[in-house]
Amino acid sequence: MSLFLLLGTVGYVAGMPLAARLFYALLRRQIIFLDGRERTDPVGYFEAHDRPGATAAAVAAGLFWPLTVPVYAVGRGVVAAVTARPRRSSYERRLDSRQVQERIRELEEGLGMPDDDPAPRGQPGAPR
Repeated sequence: MSLFLLLGTVGYVAGMPLAARLFYALLRRQIIFLDGRERTDPVGYFEAHDRPGATAAAVAAGLFWPLTVPVYAVGRGVVAAVTARPRRSSYERRLDSRQVQERIRELEEGLGMPDDDPAPRGQPGAPR
């Protein structure tokens, strides 16, 4: 019994700095890259103003890592599942194909390349 208690305590204590570092990195990235777009020096602003708050939040997340890490992982999974791009419809694929063909035609005309296709695509006699 005491061995399990010792191993559990060691595991908990070993997980605290790892979880704190993970959450500090996540908070720092969010503050610098997402919130600091308007600032000329977002890293300097973070170091001067936001670092103590991010550190305190990371330490709190590290202390409660058995709860925060699974909640974070589930949240990331839900976000990935909800925001995943669905398969494109056949209409979207045809539309993309037309746009690509039109762009190729424009570039060929800009380069002065002759049109080797006697009939435009989609008309009788045109290759598929």
